[in-house]
Amino acid sequence: MTSPTKRGKGRSKTAVPVLAPATLAFLVDLKKHNNRAWFAANRKRYETARADFIQLVDALIAGIAHREPRLLELDPADCIFRINHDTRFSHHKEPYKVHFGAFITDRGRKVDRAGYYIHVEPGACLVAGGLYMPPAPALNAIRRAILADAPALRKIIGQKKFMASFGKELPGAKLKTAPRDVAKDHPDVDLLRLKSYEVACELPDRRALAANFVKTATDYFVTMYPYVAWLNKALDRFR
Repeated sequence: MTSPTKRGKGRSKTAVPVLAPATLAFLVDLKKHNNRAWFAANRKRYETARADFIQLVDALIAGIAHREPRLLELDPADCIFRINHDTRFSHHKEPYKVHFGAFITDRGRKVDRAGYYIHVEPGACLVAGGLYMPPAPALNAIRRAILADAPALRKIIGQKKFMASFGKELPGAKLKTAPRDVAKDHPDVDLLRLKSYEVACELPDRRALAANFVKTATDYFVTMYPYVAWLNKALDRFR
């Protein structure tokens, strides 16, 4: 494979990276030996697996960029989450995550924006997107947008392809009742009760390792694009 590109320059339109079996094999072994000594002894395997994942992210950026050209400005490496756990504030006491994950948005990873997420983990690969557990200002902006124009959102999530890909209802965490200042019988209370606005589709390992995985994941991203765009428009308008 060729080395990852930077900032969208020189991205190949013909070479399509394929996730290597060795990348999943590394994660399997990491789960069995999640300690610093083993990781240090296998750092070269980690670096090879990470480079493989970066190429996958690079290809996914190129795949969705025809809808969001600004994404081509991203460095794929900057979209990737660190593999180290922050054990100070987490119930996870193992030093390392046992997956690779990347979040792609029009303004980088470290912002409260809706975007596209890819997760590679043996037995738990998935593609996802939207806005996961946003802080109060972003959540309030989404709710204001729903109050202003819920039919536009319902039209997007009611599309046959969207429902076939991500389900008939948005799966995010919900309040037990309506938000403050919203009537319990409000016609859009199902959307307003949400605390998280993500969608996701799990994929078996065989699909993640298939030659057409980039196309598969990109197709899911394209399907969720109108939803991601609606969320970001809401953030831009009401936050």
